[in-house]
Amino acid sequence: MKIMFSVGEISGDIHGAHLIRALKKYNSKLSFFGLGGERMKEEGLNLIANVTRFSTVGFIEPIPYIPMFLRLLDKVEKILEREKPDLLILIDFQGFNIPLAKKAKKLGIPVIYYFAPQYWLWGKEEKAGEVSKYLNWIISVFPQEYEVYKKYTDKVSFFGHPLVDYLSDLESQKREDHLIGLLPGSRRQEINNLTPLFMKIAIYFSKKGFKFLLPLASKDFMPLLQKYIDNNMKIEILPGKESLKVLQRVNFALASSGTVTLEASFLSCPLFVFYRISKITYIIGKRLIHHKYIALPNILSGREIYPEYVQKIDIDNVIRDIEDFIYNSERREKMILELKRVTSSLGERGVLDRVAQFILNRSYV
Repeated sequence: MKIMFSVGEISGDIHGAHLIRALKKYNSKLSFFGLGGERMKEEGLNLIANVTRFSTVGFIEPIPYIPMFLRLLDKVEKILEREKPDLLILIDFQGFNIPLAKKAKKLGIPVIYYFAPQYWLWGKEEKAGEVSKYLNWIISVFPQEYEVYKKYTDKVSFFGHPLVDYLSDLESQKREDHLIGLLPGSRRQEINNLTPLFMKIAIYFSKKGFKFLLPLASKDFMPLLQKYIDNNMKIEILPGKESLKVLQRVNFALASSGTVTLEASFLSCPLFVFYRISKITYIIGKRLIHHKYIALPNILSGREIYPEYVQKIDIDNVIRDIEDFIYNSERREKMILELKRVTSSLGERGVLDRVAQFILNRSYV
């Protein structure tokens, strides 16, 4: 069985690598090719191209990369037509993957969307019905996502969120009181937007004896990061693969909005969540997205578990909030209790086994 993947973001590369590993467990003769990243390549993906470092968030931010992605789409569509894989698995990366799904539909190639477009977050539920027309199956990772797609198609399943599997075997570690995690994101624009802010906060707390761990999503971002780092500060830069260990060790962390907020929830790690984008994208997003919160645990629970700081951020206010948290043990305990309620709604262990078995049983054809 020949399986093609289309993945364009670092988080998708992580999920894709775990899925390939699970699939190989049940069938060692499978072959994999397509778009992905270094982690998927390590698991055996024959890589057509790696575009994870070009991933962006927003409406105007992707514009400089549009010509490149259009050329790549044309190339991938020709490969799809020539190779005729038994299955195409799409992970996130919707601007690229939805046109690719349409092409696969015309060619009669089965398509599964894993980490499908999150219309349940964007207030565009009707789009779920539109995209479903091009897919053989949707594997949802949130119960809310499943409920939205279920309104428009029967070709959807919820097996749980794979983070349940990734993180369930991690042993708890003693948190270090004077250690702060810095996680500015896995995209170039996030690093540019948030690292200078994180450095100002870090400078304040370094004077109070705190040290810092910063897991870098990709080694390609090191030159960019070095523009912002003060070499006199006690910041240890680690590979991106160490991010979970960082979340286990630190007293708390400053983080960009994204998958890391859910990872931290499973690991009971307190976070202060930040989000900064271009002014134009922010204005457009405010009109289109109707959720009150940006961090996934907050969205899933309907209340602010992790403090959020969006767009125009008052650093003095952030520092006061962090200091209140440091010296308020009841606040920490309440946060961790609410995080456990969120993660308990995302399924039980064995998610990847259930997903892999479903894919290989070919009941979606």
